[in-house]
Amino acid sequence: MRIAIIHTPLVGRAGGERQVLRLAIELQKIGHEVEIFTNAIYEECYPDFLKNLTVNVIPQPLAGKLPPGLAPRIASSAMRRKPLKEVGEVPRVREWMGKLVGRQYYTTDLPAMLKLGKSIPKGFDIINNHNFPTEWAAFFAKQRLKVPVVWMCNEPPYWFFVPEYKRGLRKINWPLFEVLDRIAVKYVDEIVVLSRIGSGYVKKAYNRSSRVVRTGVDTELFHNASGEDVKRIYGLESDFILLYVGRSAYAQQSSVIRALYRLSKDYDNVKLILDGPSQRDTLIRLSEKLGIRDKVLFLNSKSDRELAKVYAACDLFIYPSSISPWGLVVIEAMATAKPVIVTKEVGTSEIIQSGVNGIVIDKTKPEEIAKQVEILMNDRTLRKKLGENAYEYVKKNLSWEKYAKNMESVFEETIYDFRKDS
Repeated sequence: MRIAIIHTPLVGRAGGERQVLRLAIELQKIGHEVEIFTNAIYEECYPDFLKNLTVNVIPQPLAGKLPPGLAPRIASSAMRRKPLKEVGEVPRVREWMGKLVGRQYYTTDLPAMLKLGKSIPKGFDIINNHNFPTEWAAFFAKQRLKVPVVWMCNEPPYWFFVPEYKRGLRKINWPLFEVLDRIAVKYVDEIVVLSRIGSGYVKKAYNRSSRVVRTGVDTELFHNASGEDVKRIYGLESDFILLYVGRSAYAQQSSVIRALYRLSKDYDNVKLILDGPSQRDTLIRLSEKLGIRDKVLFLNSKSDRELAKVYAACDLFIYPSSISPWGLVVIEAMATAKPVIVTKEVGTSEIIQSGVNGIVIDKTKPEEIAKQVEILMNDRTLRKKLGENAYEYVKKNLSWEKYAKNMESVFEETIYDFRKDS
């Protein structure tokens, strides 16, 4: 089977990039020909994975034609050769330009996806696009190539119904965006999501059903890691360590800090690691305001092996998201045999039996998080049981090989149905 995988710019070490690259590698291992099509690649995006793959870079039409900072980020030619931190030297100008055009996807992403879709050559059996707005590229490609499309919809289409996505200038461009998107999605043959929560979002946005296929994780990499070096370097040997990993919304990161503030009133040895947080300066100011700056450690792991050591150093992992169709960081923590606390809005809550292989809470409120943390802090036996059960579940159910084989089955069924109906 020849598979064309479409992805947005491969910008760094993130769940979406890791998923698509590992999927491509595993599909190749079982005998398929795979090529990836994208608009740009950052150097820091899993070079060890990329060297084993065929990746076609199709730059956005404006790439190299506008000064750095003025071009839409997706059109930055520097993305192909510079690390993420060196791109966009004038973020305030870019932010101003973004507001000026109202984040009009049809003036930035649409041209990129049009060019991407028209650049995929004939000879492929199926198109597998990942993440928004690659469904637009898949639409253009399908019109030419006459092959079926499977959309791996990692992020839910909540831009249709979350109120804050329709404020300001977005009120002007969103109606056209919705029309474009819904037309493209009509031509998708199969939609795949990571959780039933993701299926709910797809149903709400497009009134379509979708198939749940869980992604994988490098179980042994995380399980065999040691956190002793992290504890020694940062002087955490005698502390109870909470961990949050990711660049999600400020609200959930601040909830963890506020939970730490509550716990610090009764426990002097509890500390928090935030690895890779967004809005770091704002979070630092919050911790200073609460008087717990010395209890919050900000890290930014540069590799999976480095991150695995951070997971291994913690006693408890917390992921209190209010909207997350999966949460790869949760299963990474579970693979490290750490107890996890997640909210029921997180897709990974569907694989957690509360009190058996993790803890599921209803709300992201700091007091609820603190309450569950305190219970686990004072019950070493429960922590060990939750962590061991978490690892066993992940090891049995969530390998990259299993993910690739499940996707292979989806591709084969979709191709069969498409050819039967043609």
